[in-house]
Amino acid sequence: MLCVVDCRCINLERNHGISRYTYEIIRNAPKNIKQHLILLSDKENFDVLAKAFDQEVREIVQIKSPFLSSFENIEIPSILIKIQKRTKEQIAYFSPSFSSPPIVDKRIKKYITIHDLMHLDFYSSLKNKVYYSTLVKYYINTAVYVFTVSNYSKEKIIKYYGNSEKIKVIYPGIDVNTFRKLKDEEIERLKDVYSYLPEKFFLFIGNNKKHKNFSYAYELYKCLKRFYPAHKFVSNVWDNESDKDIIRLEKIDDNLLCFLYNRCEAFLYPSLYEGFGLPPLEAIACGAKVIASKCASLPEVLGEHAIYIDVFKSPEENIFEVIEKLNQPKPEFEVISRYISKYNWQDLSRKIFDFIFS
Repeated sequence: MLCVVDCRCINLERNHGISRYTYEIIRNAPKNIKQHLILLSDKENFDVLAKAFDQEVREIVQIKSPFLSSFENIEIPSILIKIQKRTKEQIAYFSPSFSSPPIVDKRIKKYITIHDLMHLDFYSSLKNKVYYSTLVKYYINTAVYVFTVSNYSKEKIIKYYGNSEKIKVIYPGIDVNTFRKLKDEEIERLKDVYSYLPEKFFLFIGNNKKHKNFSYAYELYKCLKRFYPAHKFVSNVWDNESDKDIIRLEKIDDNLLCFLYNRCEAFLYPSLYEGFGLPPLEAIACGAKVIASKCASLPEVLGEHAIYIDVFKSPEENIFEVIEKLNQPKPEFEVISRYISKYNWQDLSRKIFDFIFS
């Protein structure tokens, strides 16, 4: 059997979300599995993907269709059929997203990933919900297995579509070589590199989408500032250009992110909806205190290693409990490391390919 993996979402310059999920699945695949992988790439990222994996995988195929475009419904089935005829092998098609093209050839099996159902739960108009729901139902019904990233997401999928037997929960991982507790000498050296950062600060990293709840994070910071008057608010999102307490970040790579997690007083993550919740888990892996909403998948993923708030109450109503918990000592880092160890990319990759090649 050969497994064709749709890698068009991989962008190593902005390697987060589905891009990182897909990249880590390929990177951490067992060597004997990589020899049976064919990667689909777009023109833009073909050279980067070839440099990363060309010597390890069976083949990398460049296709014209943009990721999640309508044209992929024609091009990808055609490519899969050609691969099947050329190799005479059974083909498994793995999509790192919910989307998968229509395939009628029974020698080609489909496997998809649903990270969350945010468009049904949170954003869409009734018309879009009907359209999206119909599409996802088709994708689920035509897949051998549906992979998802948390039990919370699994329950949502079952609620809308039933068919629990084919839904498999496999947690994403954390790169503990990148997101780790820095040594004192490393922090002192990096203070010079990132000299524009304040000595004391609270941190928000995310985007301005409604569910990320940036405005709540900022209001919570203003409440915290009464107790931490010297602390600034470091963020890659802002809506008030004149606020001198906000330190604005334009570009963030993993090295800077690790330093921010290590140095912040706390990482604020009052998200209203997550299928998983990788940023607060990365922060915990770096030894940060995390203030997170008690919503969606976050309690499942973060366990006892976060300070939870009710984001349906005002920051003012939460502040005294938050302050009390912030003043408590951090757990031993060995305890955190043991907890974090269950989230690793090797396990994710191995389990996915075990299901596909079984």
